[in-house]
Amino acid sequence: MRPVNHLLLLAGIAAAATLPPTRVVERAATCTPVAGGSGSIDDVPAIQSAIAACPSGTIVIPPSSTYYINSVFSFKGCAGCTLQVEGLLKVASDTDYWNGKSAIFDMSSITGAKVYSSTGAGVIDGNGQDAWDRFASDSSYDRPTLFWINGSKNVIIQNLRFKNAPNVFHSARGDSSNIQYIDVTLDATSKSANLPKNTDGWDIGPASYVTIAGAKVTNNDDCVAFKPGANYVTVTDITCIGSHGLSVGSLGSKAGATDTVQNIYVNGATMTDSTKAAGIKLYPGGSAHGTAVVRNVTWENVVVDNSEYAFQIQSCYGEDASYCASSPSTAQLSDIYVKGLSGTTASKYSPTTMNINCPAGGTCGVELSGVTVKPPSGTAKVLCANTPSSLGVTCSSGASG
Repeated sequence: MRPVNHLLLLAGIAAAATLPPTRVVERAATCTPVAGGSGSIDDVPAIQSAIAACPSGTIVIPPSSTYYINSVFSFKGCAGCTLQVEGLLKVASDTDYWNGKSAIFDMSSITGAKVYSSTGAGVIDGNGQDAWDRFASDSSYDRPTLFWINGSKNVIIQNLRFKNAPNVFHSARGDSSNIQYIDVTLDATSKSANLPKNTDGWDIGPASYVTIAGAKVTNNDDCVAFKPGANYVTVTDITCIGSHGLSVGSLGSKAGATDTVQNIYVNGATMTDSTKAAGIKLYPGGSAHGTAVVRNVTWENVVVDNSEYAFQIQSCYGEDASYCASSPSTAQLSDIYVKGLSGTTASKYSPTTMNINCPAGGTCGVELSGVTVKPPSGTAKVLCANTPSSLGVTCSSGASG
C-alpha cells in the first residue's frame, strides 16, 4: 500500500504544479495624488506621478476635492489605467498658456484606459469663458480641444460631466479605435454676450469603432461631427440642445483630397433648438477643394424640437452660389438613410422643414422614410436640388446651401 500512496502523493504534487494560480489574484494598485489646494498650484505633475506609480491601477480624484489643471494633462505611462474622478478637475483660464495647444487632456498612443465616475458627481471643467471672450475679439486665438484621444485604442469615458470647453469638447482622431463614451453630460454656457463658439460635442475621425451611448449636450456647434476617416461609429440615446446637429462633415475642403465617412449609425436622438437636426456638409469642387465619399449612414428615430431644419444636405459649404454653379461638388453619396424623423421645426424657415441640396456633379443615394416632421403651422415643404426620384418625400425646387 505504501508505494501506491507515494505514487498518489507524487501525482498530486505534479497536478498542483500544473494548475494555474487562480486562487491568488494580485490587485491593481490605487493611487491618490495630493492636491496643492490652490489655483496657483498646478496639480498635473502630482496626477502624472500617480499614473507613473499606478500605470495599470486606479488613480482616484476624491469626492469634494478640486485639482487644478494648469498645464497639459498627458496620460503618458498609462497602460490599462483608470482615472476615477469623483471630485473636480478644473482647467486654468490662462489664455496665453493655452494659445496654440492642441489639447488640455491629451490621451495619445495609449492602449487601454478608463476615465469615469462611480457616483456621477465627477466634473471636468474646461473653464472656457475667458477663451470664448478672447476669441470673440481675436478670431486668430487658437484654442485647445478639452479632451482628445489620439492614436489610442480600448478607451472608456463614462458617467462624467464635462463643462465649458474652450473649443471642441471631445476628439477621437489619429486612427483611434474601440472608444466608448457612456452616459456623459457636456454643457457650455456663456456668462457674457459672447457665445461659446466651436464647442463641438464630438469630432470623430479618423477613428473607427467609436460608440456614444447616452449623452446630453448643450453647446454652440455640431453635437456630433463625423469627420474625414470616421468609420463604424454608433450614436444612441442622445439629446442635443442649441447645436448645429448630428453632422457628417464638413468634407472636401482640401484641394486634391478625397474625404471618406462611412458606416455611421444614429438611433434615438432628440434635437432641441438646433440649426439642423441631422445633415451632411460638403464643399464644392474646383481647384480650391477636393471631394468626398459618404456611404452607409443612417439616422433613425430622430425627434426634432424647435430646430430650424430637420434634415439638410449642403453641397456649397464655404463658398457662394456663383462659385458652386461653376464648380459643383463631385461628392459620392450612397446608402444614406433617414428613418423615423418626427417632431416640429422652428419658425425661422417655416413651412420649410428640410433643405436637401445634393451635389450637382456627384451622386445622391439618399432615401427618407417614416418622415412625420411638421412646421409650426401650415403644410411641410421640402426644398430639393439634384435629388433622386426615390427620395421618399415630395420635393419643391429651391434648395440651396
